[in-house]
Amino acid sequence: MITGSNGVIGREIVDFLVKNINNKLILLVNKRTKRRNKIKLFYHDLTRPINFNTKIDAIIHCASKNPASDISDNPKKIYSMNIKMTKNLINFSNKKRVRKIIFFSAMDVYGTIKSKVLFENQKSINSNLYGKSKFVSEKLFCAKKNTFKAVCIRIPGILTLDLSRNRPLIIRIIKKIINNKDIHAYNLDKKFNNILDTYEIIRFINIVLKKNFSKSNIYNFSASRPIKFIHVIGLIKKIFNSKSKIIKNNLNKNSFIISNKKIQNDFNVKISTTKKIITRCCQNILAKKIEFRTHY
Repeated sequence: MITGSNGVIGREIVDFLVKNINNKLILLVNKRTKRRNKIKLFYHDLTRPINFNTKIDAIIHCASKNPASDISDNPKKIYSMNIKMTKNLINFSNKKRVRKIIFFSAMDVYGTIKSKVLFENQKSINSNLYGKSKFVSEKLFCAKKNTFKAVCIRIPGILTLDLSRNRPLIIRIIKKIINNKDIHAYNLDKKFNNILDTYEIIRFINIVLKKNFSKSNIYNFSASRPIKFIHVIGLIKKIFNSKSKIIKNNLNKNSFIISNKKIQNDFNVKISTTKKIITRCCQNILAKKIEFRTHY
């Protein structure tokens, strides 16, 4: 079962799984969704208790209220709704004896990041209510009393093929570079790996679904082998053969890289490098010849 399948990431996960697995997918949706082969739809608001009689082996929980997409909701409402969704999903999963849950958390759990390398045990500093809702949900999913095992992944900015979005930062840079606009950036000489793409997430989901593991846990999930930010921009420029200029901004903001050693060790997985993830995304954009308006 997948929640949040109408979101950008959820849609790409569903597209892959429909083509590459033999199991039936169940999508828990709260608005009209196109019916497809191998997919069963349940229309339900996750903030209400879940009750339907279908065998569920694993749940991929992508659904979330967040300040970027739900700007009409105040932070307290976003927090409350996210916690309700978590509790309802946990109650349902315990009742139906679900075996595994993959929960999409976020780097927002850390709040203000002052360290140079970000590990899972880093304490939260001034986290907003969205980040707190993710943190509390992680603890609820990992509670020992649950009958299932949960993998909570703290994900950074996700690269997708949807160029109508303005997040993460790399998407904004890609759009400017395609339009040959100048790039104003800071921390150009600092290393960067705060990125993933949906291909990497799907690859990891496939590993989790096949692997047996004994306990629930929380993981940072980001690209491996950080590279300098100026090289990130230069790589994108080269792929799109752009005339954009890189203009250094002298703002002094904290820079950090994300440690993903824990997830690589526990699941014996090699995460793609920062260079490979950015190259893959840009090449996919070129291959699909995605059109977009210059005002994006």
